[in-house]
Amino acid sequence: MKIYDLLWKREEKSENRKEGKTRWENIGVLIEKDGKRSVKINVLPVGDWDGWLTVVERKEKPSQTEAKS
Repeated sequence: MKIYDLLWKREEKSENRKEGKTRWENIGVLIEKDGKRSVKINVLPVGDWDGWLTVVERKEKPSQTEAKS
């Protein structure tokens, strides 16, 4: 089974800055299992959303015992 994060690229505009700051928000997951894909969306983007999401394979976080070694 593979798990992918669904990311929304959100531009935060500020009056003090000429360019907005980019934030990547995780809005759900795509799960691939036995050749089938399922999508679970936790949040619907609103505002200046262009309809595109970025799919990134989730990387396993190292366990605490491995991080201490």
